[in-house]
Amino acid sequence: MNGSSSSAPQQIPLATDIDKSEGREATQPLLTQEALAARLDRLPVSRFHILVLVVAAMSLFFDTLDTVITGFVLATLSPLWGFSAATIGVLSAIGLSGYLIGSAIAGFAADKYGRKPMIMLTLILYSVFSASRGLADDVYGFAVLNFLTWLFVGAESSIVPTYLAELWPSRVRGKLGGWMMGFFALGIACSPIWAFYVIPNWGWRVSLYLTLPFAILIGFMRSGLPESPRWLLSRGRAAEAEAVLKSIEKRSGGSVNHSHEAVRSATNKPKSVMKYTARDLLSPRFRKITLMIWLAWFAEYGVLYTFMTFVPTLLAMEGYTIVKSFQFSIVIYASVIPGYVLGGYIIDWLDRKPTMVIAFIGTAISGTLFGLSTTPETLMTFGGLMAFFLALCSTSIYNYTPELYPTNIRATGMGIASAWGRAGAITLLLVFGVFAVLKGKLFVFVVCDVILISAAIVVALLGPSTKGKSLEESSM
Repeated sequence: MNGSSSSAPQQIPLATDIDKSEGREATQPLLTQEALAARLDRLPVSRFHILVLVVAAMSLFFDTLDTVITGFVLATLSPLWGFSAATIGVLSAIGLSGYLIGSAIAGFAADKYGRKPMIMLTLILYSVFSASRGLADDVYGFAVLNFLTWLFVGAESSIVPTYLAELWPSRVRGKLGGWMMGFFALGIACSPIWAFYVIPNWGWRVSLYLTLPFAILIGFMRSGLPESPRWLLSRGRAAEAEAVLKSIEKRSGGSVNHSHEAVRSATNKPKSVMKYTARDLLSPRFRKITLMIWLAWFAEYGVLYTFMTFVPTLLAMEGYTIVKSFQFSIVIYASVIPGYVLGGYIIDWLDRKPTMVIAFIGTAISGTLFGLSTTPETLMTFGGLMAFFLALCSTSIYNYTPELYPTNIRATGMGIASAWGRAGAITLLLVFGVFAVLKGKLFVFVVCDVILISAAIVVALLGPSTKGKSLEESSM
């Protein structure tokens, strides 16, 4: 791997095998990054890949379910507890500050301690704090519990995409990534239905309590997931990586009896494996890529979280009742489903970079038209288009980011980039909460346009192509 890091190359460990037929000892190199990537990439997409996708990515369902339900809960609590749209922005910003911290810390922890232990721990802690918000009796208690909830939601959503990307064959990574993002879509689509039926009938507290049993169930299901062999190899645990890889091959129905000549040819002349650290994210080797992806996350999730949080409130400001605004929101939020799922196929066909540029521009245009809308038909049409383009960009960015960094800083790079997304959300939520009241919703969408177009230009100029490349190739 090319790089200017001063770190010493990692030595490839050797395995000692006893050839009993000849009564002599033979030494040969263990698994390398190149051989591991080749073996994972040639596996057929199987029930194993689908099972891992469903079990791991269910956390993304709870991520968006929690986020959007929080928006509905805040819209419900506003008249009950007597606070304004500006307070909703502040409460959401406090929660997202927890998301920011959780994303950043989780990346370091996942690179140090492993992908699997962290996705187990964070989901369980998220579920406990999420349900506990239903016990809050005032704005201050809700704010504290919301901060802790989103601390672990942020940790979850930055580790899971990294983990899944490291298991998938490169030829279908975008498509499977699209289905992974479909769990975001499922959470967004279910949340207004959840809110529409649960909040009016059983109250806002029950809508939060109900997240607990589902999240804990997924936590138990995750106990059977394998650790990422790429991570094991990056930590020098080649024998464990080999064992996990063989298990994956067996469960995938791929060939387990590999050609020793092919493996040895890949390992006879091994490439130096550089050991990067978090500080290398801003080294000359990665600086342009890092700044590019940070701005992309800031723009995408600044606008997405603000839009999803404030849709019920914006519709209420247009004079619609809370129940009617929930109904409109179902139509708008349902538009993310094709954006997420089809996005995976689009990025494999068109590549991540141009898809992100198109999505940023599409979001800016449809958001401005939504800001100008005054009728139910135009609100739902342009709100739905904005949701579609935001989902398309999310699919691109969640697939793109893990492809830009090597294994030993992949989760760190993903986590810090995700944290920048939440920094954007905090900033725009505060702006939205204040200026939606003072200037109207159109003014805020115009501010968003500047950020979105800037991100589109930077990605177009600095973003590399990763289409069809293995993770090792795309991060070189």
